Amino acid sequence: MIFSQELQDSVHRQFLKTQSTLGLRGGEILSRLDGCEGGRRTAMEFFYSTMPSADLGDYDFSLYLSYVDFGLFLREHSPWGGRIPENIFLNYVLYYRINNEKIEECRKFFYDALNERIRGMSMKEAALEVNVWCAEHVTYQATDERTVSPLTALRSSYGRCGEESTFAVTALRSVGIPARQVYTPRWAHCDDNHAWVEVWCDGEWYFLGACEPEPVLNRGWFTEAAARSMLMDSKSFLPIEGEEPICTDGQTIILNEIRRYADARRFTVTVTDGSGPVSGVTVGFELLNGAEFFPVAAVVTDETGRAGVTLGFGSVHIHAEKDGSFVEAFADTEETDGITVDFSGAVRAEPDAREDFCFRAPKDSTRNLVLLSPEQKERRKQIVDGAERKRQQYAKSFYQKEKAEKLAAAFARPQEVLAVLKAAEGNFEELYRFLSMDFGRGNRELQLKMLQSLPKKDWRDVGAALLAEHFTHSLRYQADYPEEIFVPYILCPRAHFEQLTPYSRLLSGLLDEQAAAFRRQPGLVWEYVSRFEGPSERDSERLPGTPAGILSSGQANEMGRGVLFTAVCRTLGIPARINSINLYPQYYQNGGFKNAQEASGESCGKAVLTLLGGEENWSYLHNWTIAVLKDGVYRTLELSDSVWTDTTLTLSLLPGHYRLITSSRTPNGNQFAKKYCFRLADKESKELSVSLFQTQISDLFVDIPLPPFQLTGDGDEPVLSAAVTDGKTAVLIWLEEGREPTEHILNELIGAREKLNALGCELVFILRGRSAWENETFAKAYRAIPGARVYYSDFAETAAPLARRTFVDPEKLPLTIVARDGRGIYACSGYNVGVADLLIKIIAAAGEKR
Repeated sequence: MIFSQELQDSVHRQFLKTQSTLGLRGGEILSRLDGCEGGRRTAMEFFYSTMPSADLGDYDFSLYLSYVDFGLFLREHSPWGGRIPENIFLNYVLYYRINNEKIEECRKFFYDALNERIRGMSMKEAALEVNVWCAEHVTYQATDERTVSPLTALRSSYGRCGEESTFAVTALRSVGIPARQVYTPRWAHCDDNHAWVEVWCDGEWYFLGACEPEPVLNRGWFTEAAARSMLMDSKSFLPIEGEEPICTDGQTIILNEIRRYADARRFTVTVTDGSGPVSGVTVGFELLNGAEFFPVAAVVTDETGRAGVTLGFGSVHIHAEKDGSFVEAFADTEETDGITVDFSGAVRAEPDAREDFCFRAPKDSTRNLVLLSPEQKERRKQIVDGAERKRQQYAKSFYQKEKAEKLAAAFARPQEVLAVLKAAEGNFEELYRFLSMDFGRGNRELQLKMLQSLPKKDWRDVGAALLAEHFTHSLRYQADYPEEIFVPYILCPRAHFEQLTPYSRLLSGLLDEQAAAFRRQPGLVWEYVSRFEGPSERDSERLPGTPAGILSSGQANEMGRGVLFTAVCRTLGIPARINSINLYPQYYQNGGFKNAQEASGESCGKAVLTLLGGEENWSYLHNWTIAVLKDGVYRTLELSDSVWTDTTLTLSLLPGHYRLITSSRTPNGNQFAKKYCFRLADKESKELSVSLFQTQISDLFVDIPLPPFQLTGDGDEPVLSAAVTDGKTAVLIWLEEGREPTEHILNELIGAREKLNALGCELVFILRGRSAWENETFAKAYRAIPGARVYYSDFAETAAPLARRTFVDPEKLPLTIVARDGRGIYACSGYNVGVADLLIKIIAAAGEKR
């Protein structure tokens, strides 16, 4: 028996409980399940009782069965398959989904690539070796929020951290090693998030950085950052003993992994009103990150009015909402393990007001810090360098230069064709095939414009057949609209971040009788798609589903309905979009876009907001955001493309209640912020003057123990970091001579030479090699500051880890660290205007503080 009777019975009970939510495909699924027996039946029932609505329609039964059959093969034939607990095996080996990636049959492919390579190894050794293989094929590169499939990541040789971890988890599961993605929705100390991997080996969970090989487990660049986290989560589909469930996302159980990484405590919010506890309130535990309150967890209060979650030690913002009314509060989890909020004071909107507040990040910690021996460091360097060489060689095979240039010569803008084909990476042949197709005279340039209307990520996995079908169908409407409307809102097959699948042929046949009425009254399309609703217990916000899948299952969430609306409209020649600012589905009529939900088709009106911001460099989702209140919850608008004119920004916003936040984050991770609440009426013009909180020099100080490191002197003698920083204040600057950011800081230092020379601190320039002396600006700076010292180092061994240790960007140089007695008190990286004057103030303040 592959699974215990207890597990089989438990899975079957859950399947019977959720059977009514299978949608239009329920009969087909039940029929095909009758052909499965034993472990196959249990595993398939497990899938169909836990999968989100989107997966019911988007993928066929046979695809899921291939995952089951291969998982059962691993259960019997992998060296450790038999000793993995069955709930761990079902959740983290056999299960088909990791993130919100496209599901493809791939496990056998990864198994064949890795099985011989790890033969004879222990589970830990195999996990480390699989990660080396992953690094030989995929590296980090920032991309948009859609998660590509593991096979697309492999064909691209890069991905963001969520895609790297999805790729690595797939590789590990494919050889029978339980693995899961761990995700911190937002860091507390900086404006970002991160995902990595945990593996289960011989009874314990260990972590590793995806595609970032190390010689040991429980080591990664993110270790110190994780120790300052407030919460991090993983996904499960069966309860796991010893793990803390936070909430559910559909049938997915969200587990809290914070205790493995950071000091934390159980924090409870109790909601009451005049008559006692209030149940059914959704309590959002929010962090200030990217100048927005972002919910890292949402828990519904029980019959005692309580909602709790384990959090790190720092500030948290509470948003408690029920039936459109809400109340908010701040708390510091280091100071208390709970607060009580009075829901009798709940409101449906906040009055126009301004509030200043401070948001504290957890203190620095070295928990889980694993230092490598010199031998391990050398081994790590060899592994990383070797993996990168192999990856670069592997990636070179994607682009076929001669074929690309020959095709590009047939286009009016050949360089743009070459750019698209090069960015296609391993999807080169698909885009080459589409661009080679003949759709009639005059349409060749339109083919290129169709590709350019898509996000660049789509170039890496969109198929030629899909493009051709949609292109051919759309051509019939080309003469109806100007190109600037036709290309992005009819010819483009993408609505939002859904998985791209063909739909124009299916929809045009299905809606033939309704087409004329829909074209006359596009608002009727919204009435049509509104019939597709899915059960809340299967709704996953990050999986909207595809048009064909929604029609197949009969189920969709809010975003899924927007995707289907856009697809139906474009298929029928009605320009449509999902508004990138507020995510409202819209159609084009009489020269403008109208909200689909407005049955009358009338505009809601426009409001103009003017922001005045002094001399600050305003950056959206960094030091300011605007959110609109909808059904008791604030939703941040997407205004990243907004353009400031001098110190003024004019925005067109719909009537409603808004919250604007500005935030200044200090190097220690704390934030000083301002909140502005305001209401805009129909066609009202409102001017709002906003500013950033002005911090003090003392607010910029950090106190971070620096790991020991080694530099090299002029005579190649080793110089330990203690000799440079102990007993003194030292400014260490890792330079990238000849590059603009380094040139800039050197010129600032030259201009401030008199003040720097008078301070008595030690200025240390750190170079990659002696060729830096040939740079005129560096040589001039060295002459201007005669007390400066010069050392050399491998930046991968010093600059990168120290940047991460001080929580600044390791990809940007120069790196500047002010250190005293082996502890960092300030750090910055990259291009920073006025850094020399700031350093002078910091050094002076550090001397006074001492």
